[in-house]
Amino acid sequence: MFQLPIALYLFVLAIGADYNILMIARLREAARAGRPPRAAAALGIKHAGTSAAAAGLALAGAFAALALAPVPVLQQFGFSVAMGILLPAFAMSMFLAPSLTVLTGRLAWWPSDAGTSRTREDPAAQPQPPGPPARRHLPCPP
Repeated sequence: MFQLPIALYLFVLAIGADYNILMIARLREAARAGRPPRAAAALGIKHAGTSAAAAGLALAGAFAALALAPVPVLQQFGFSVAMGILLPAFAMSMFLAPSLTVLTGRLAWWPSDAGTSRTREDPAAQPQPPGPPARRHLPCPP
C-alpha cells in the first residue's frame, strides 16, 4: 500500500546524489585549477551537464516505459520515478549545485583548499639537476 513513496524516495535520492557528485567533482576540479567560482560553474555545466542530462533522460525513459504497463501500480511507479529522476538530473545538478557554489564562492570548499590554486612551492617538486640521481650514504655499522 505504501510501497510507492518509499521506492520513489530511494530512487530519487540515490540518482540525485549520483548526479550531484558528478557535478560537484567537476566544479571542484575547476576550482582547484584556479578558476573563479563563476567560471568554474560554467565549465562544470559545460563538461558534466551533458553527461548528467543524457543519463537522466535515458533512465527516465526506461522508467517511463513502465507507465505503459496494464498494471496500475507499475503505471504509477513508472510515471513518478521518471518525473522524480528528471528533477534531480536537470534542476538540482545543472542549476542548483552550480548556482550555490557561485553564490558561496570559495567558501563552498571551506574545509579543504579546493578553492585555492595549486601553485604553492613544494620542495619535493623542485627540478633536479641533470645527471645521475644522487646517492644516499647511510652510515655503516661498526
